[in-house]
Amino acid sequence: MYMYNSIKNKFNKIKASHLILLFFIINIFFLTNFPFIHSDEAWLSGLSRQIMQTENLASTESFFDLLPRHPHAVKIFFHLLQIIFIKLFDYQIFTFRLISLVAGSVSLYIFYKISFLITNSKKLSLSALIILAADIHFIYSSHLARQEIILVLFFLSVFYYFLKNIDSKNADNYYLKSGHSVQKDFILGLILGLSIGFHPNAFIISMPLILIYSWNLIFNQKTTFKNYLSFGAALTITALLFIYLSFQFDPNFISNYSSYGARLGVLDSFLIKLENLKAFYLKLFYRVSGTYYIPPIKFQLIFFTAVITVSIIKSIFSRFKKDRINIYLLLTLLGLNLGYLIIGRYNQTSIIFILPAAYLIFINMIKNLNPKFRGSLVLILIIILLLNTGFTIIKDSHYNYQDYLHQIAEVVPQEARVLANLNTDYYFENGSLYDYRNLEYLEENKLSFADYINKNKIEYIIYPEEMDFIYNSRPSWNILYGNLYPYYSEMQQFLKQKTKLIKIFSSSTYGMRIVRKIGQKDWSVKIYKVNSAAGSEAVQKAD
Repeated sequence: MYMYNSIKNKFNKIKASHLILLFFIINIFFLTNFPFIHSDEAWLSGLSRQIMQTENLASTESFFDLLPRHPHAVKIFFHLLQIIFIKLFDYQIFTFRLISLVAGSVSLYIFYKISFLITNSKKLSLSALIILAADIHFIYSSHLARQEIILVLFFLSVFYYFLKNIDSKNADNYYLKSGHSVQKDFILGLILGLSIGFHPNAFIISMPLILIYSWNLIFNQKTTFKNYLSFGAALTITALLFIYLSFQFDPNFISNYSSYGARLGVLDSFLIKLENLKAFYLKLFYRVSGTYYIPPIKFQLIFFTAVITVSIIKSIFSRFKKDRINIYLLLTLLGLNLGYLIIGRYNQTSIIFILPAAYLIFINMIKNLNPKFRGSLVLILIIILLLNTGFTIIKDSHYNYQDYLHQIAEVVPQEARVLANLNTDYYFENGSLYDYRNLEYLEENKLSFADYINKNKIEYIIYPEEMDFIYNSRPSWNILYGNLYPYYSEMQQFLKQKTKLIKIFSSSTYGMRIVRKIGQKDWSVKIYKVNSAAGSEAVQKAD
């Protein structure tokens, strides 16, 4: 009994900040090893570096000269944030993943605060924090140098603000503070609208609040049309501001952005999008992907389905009246899925938006159960999540990225102009790298492969074995670099006749971008030095 009370007293002294600090410290040790470095991370940070060095917010990526790119303001806050971190920590993958880890850590704190509002229990709220922190996909998103985890932070912040400052007199949760002013609705809409400056998926995280406000307007007499209009006006004003700035960057913003969206399925029919939503979840369940690593979340998806089903049944029997928190969380999940459906671009990384809401439904569901039974459920869930996370991190961590860059550094100067995969960007100086995606547009620009090399004064070609694999597997993987067929033979001839092979090394991770092929063998990477005479010959041929 003494030992039990001692453990209990020690647990009572634990604060959320202690657990979050532990999460941060543990994760920083394998921040750049899990998951492997994706070229999209270099794409985003590369544009930030270009904006910083040109001092022009309307800049486009230096590594894309033929691939059509059009500036816009939709992600401008994210690039400005990355620029701050570049100046603090230099240009390296650790710098940009640190942003995500900080955002994930702060998200845990807001998640804890929401849990406490819902349960009024420190112990259960700390358990909720541990559950989210132990989830492999939350860890994944807190590492990846993308914007999704920042959008999670925005959503949790506005949801907490809504519960604490706007929602009032909940029958089952008397400790929620009252007060529903038009000013607070406007502030909430403004905060949510600012997330547009980080990623267009801000639309997805906006849908839950739009549905919640719509529900309250219809079923809650305390929510007036003024409240609804104030929230909507703030959200609309911020959206229009980003659209206005985008037009300043690109007068053809709407047509160019629409064309880009059409290629990603944004303009597909509703039925096609609905079918793709089903495929989206099935691919996550079975871990089917192109170049993005998908953590194992099969258990989570089954668990969430069970929890949501029970939650819906509970709401039906209570006639959607007794537990407004449950309604809000169900509306959140519905809103997120509507957001996926409307946009129609089913990026696997966006599933992170679902996790906090689904776990909150579970926490809200068990809050009134017998404490011992409730504790057992939480403990079992935490153990399952920790085992899944531990095994996954051990199995799927990659420790060879720096070796990959060091191999290149042995023969290629940082300032040299190169044709290479974008995942090499963290070694080269800005403006030195040209990505293989440009080659799809050679014919459109009336250029041969040799012309392109000469045009950009390329000195080295870093050639991964995946190029041969993609060509031999065509058209299955044309999505990566476009159709290689029009220039592949000429490129091979150029490599044989106009370059000198100066280094061959292997990389099981970075010589291949296709996830299912990574680690299956030691993929070769060949480095060619372009002959000095090749450029002059290309000019003569052009003349």
